[in-house]
Amino acid sequence: MFCEWCFCPTDEWVYLQDTGTVKTFSLCYITWNMISLTRPQIPAVIDIDGASKGMGIMHLLGEVEPDQVKIGMRVQAVWKPAAERQGAITDILYFKPL
Repeated sequence: MFCEWCFCPTDEWVYLQDTGTVKTFSLCYITWNMISLTRPQIPAVIDIDGASKGMGIMHLLGEVEPDQVKIGMRVQAVWKPAAERQGAITDILYFKPL
């Protein structure tokens, strides 16, 4: 593994916060498998606090009305119960506003 910007090896584990900032988002009224939704899913790119600049992750937003989502909004991860986690991005259920 290596840094996409400077090509240096990425061989250290870095612990990060579970908070971040919405960089961009979308309102999706159709799921990936073409099911229509009356209430949209809200995927967002989130810049995680402490991570390298420009290395946001894409995940869903929850506990927020679509018209309340804003670029620059502060969010925090909502996690699965500890016993159900597997060490994957899906351990995060969604991000909610702070």
